[in-house]
Amino acid sequence: MFKSKNILSFSRSVPIKALGSAPPTTKNTSRQFKYIINLWIHRLIKFNESPYRIAMGCACGIFCSALPIFGQTFISMITARILRASVIASIPWTWISNPLTTLPMWYGGYRLGILLMPGKHKPLSHDEIQALMQNFDQMHWTQSLTLLSAELWDALQPLWLGCVIMGFVMAAPSFILLYYFTKGIMLRRTRRLLKDN
Repeated sequence: MFKSKNILSFSRSVPIKALGSAPPTTKNTSRQFKYIINLWIHRLIKFNESPYRIAMGCACGIFCSALPIFGQTFISMITARILRASVIASIPWTWISNPLTTLPMWYGGYRLGILLMPGKHKPLSHDEIQALMQNFDQMHWTQSLTLLSAELWDALQPLWLGCVIMGFVMAAPSFILLYYFTKGIMLRRTRRLLKDN
């Protein structure tokens, strides 16, 4: 549906024109964010990337940022490569997951996974966690390891399910929005270049 021939690509010798006014001040954050996105997409266009490849690369980065695993940047690069998307476009979006947002995202994914798996899993209460810790102290190390692996497996199932769904819910609309946003920038750039010529 979105994949089409890149009729708007340009050679690398075509200079990127100024985006208009100077970078906005910190007083208007929405304008500053829009300027940064515009500048970033213009630089990607310089590498002859199509709107589909840029949007799919961004979607890969957004999806992988929600995964409960470390190294999301490398995973998104590999995913973008497999899907023939822009690897460069996928990189900055994985930084949605950072030291400030990782735990809230994973906890939100865990709670979502528990909601989607009724009857099978329930979140551990504070008393249950204390009881588990006391049991670990009294058990042999092999029993403790077995119990820990079983508890981790029970926690990982809803965590992965919730995070994968959360990543897909964030990535799918982002792909559509960024596809049309990038296409609009390319069309404006084409008209400007044709007008100047």
